[in-house]
Amino acid sequence: PAKGWAVYDPVGSFSLFEFERRSLKDNDVLIRIYFCGICHTDIHEAQNDWNVAKYPMVPGHEITGIVEQVGSD
Repeated sequence: PAKGWAVYDPVGSFSLFEFERRSLKDNDVLIRIYFCGICHTDIHEAQNDWNVAKYPMVPGHEITGIVEQVGSD
């Protein structure tokens, strides 16, 4: 399973979250993530400041990693 750090509600702390990834599709890129930054946008999303959060949530979009696989397209 894949692992991430998730929040389960707007006031909760981060905790380890394991989940299954779907199969790679034609336009996908599989990246093994080594580092991830958390920015102010991620904090607003995790705290549901914009009323659009879906939990559990694994925030973070500023990543560093290695491409392991690419889809056919």
